[in-house]
Amino acid sequence: MSAVSIKPLLLPALMGAALLAGCKPAAEPAPASAPQAEAPAAASTAAAGHVSRTARLQAFLTARYGKDAQLSGDWRGQWTQDGQTRPVSWQVCAEQPVVSGDSWQQLLAVCGALVEAGHPEPGTIDFYVLRPTTSGFDVAAELTGGTYGSSGQPGTVQIVRAGSDFYGFRMEDGWFGQGYSLISQSLVLPGPKGLVDTGSMRSHIDNGAAYDCDDADAAEDCRSKIFNIDFIQRFDDSDRTARVWPLQVEETGSTCGGTPVRQQHRFTLDPKSWTYSFPDALQREGCE
Repeated sequence: MSAVSIKPLLLPALMGAALLAGCKPAAEPAPASAPQAEAPAAASTAAAGHVSRTARLQAFLTARYGKDAQLSGDWRGQWTQDGQTRPVSWQVCAEQPVVSGDSWQQLLAVCGALVEAGHPEPGTIDFYVLRPTTSGFDVAAELTGGTYGSSGQPGTVQIVRAGSDFYGFRMEDGWFGQGYSLISQSLVLPGPKGLVDTGSMRSHIDNGAAYDCDDADAAEDCRSKIFNIDFIQRFDDSDRTARVWPLQVEETGSTCGGTPVRQQHRFTLDPKSWTYSFPDALQREGCE
């Protein structure tokens, strides 16, 4: 399996044009202090006009998902795909405020689990980057209605740092059946025209509970085909000043016949397609 070569990624003009010039984790930005010359009454008025980050988030959720939407816990709603409306259980599955230049932005992911879904049916995830206004949020970028997971469950989301000033989402979902586990991971990152699903690859594969190993006549042959492999992503921050960090993938575990596997892969974000070129080997379902 060949690793993908890397070149320094110098995209200042392109990245500068992105709405989502990235970010550094930050606590909720505090309101600016009132000028010393202002009267105490004016300062009190300014403080009274401050709207907390959580209040802004709640207002956004209510506007987008209805009066039952909430920051903590789930709520029932609907999701329409291909002209078909289905009942879903929504919940906030990731959120984080981040510093962007002299201001700040809010990253938000809302997951929808289908109610009464069949095994092959996915769930959905909506991704947002929100820009603060005087009293709420405007949408700086969004990627909504994506399908992930199985049995109606969309998987999990976390917010990741992908560069010195660059943040996005990492999503993980899986398929489980007949004793096989196929778990995938995708990165949704800010691009020049908004949020982009930059590509999917495996996170974990194994067949340790394969049904065919229960057959005594086939057990020996089955055991020779057992595999258990992890694919761990991390961004190489050795040059912490780099605008976008290279993506490294460590592949470890054992392949068919118990052969140990330990390989390193390295990728850069393509400046034209805004995707990673993951090879088929990192999207496989079994032994190479």
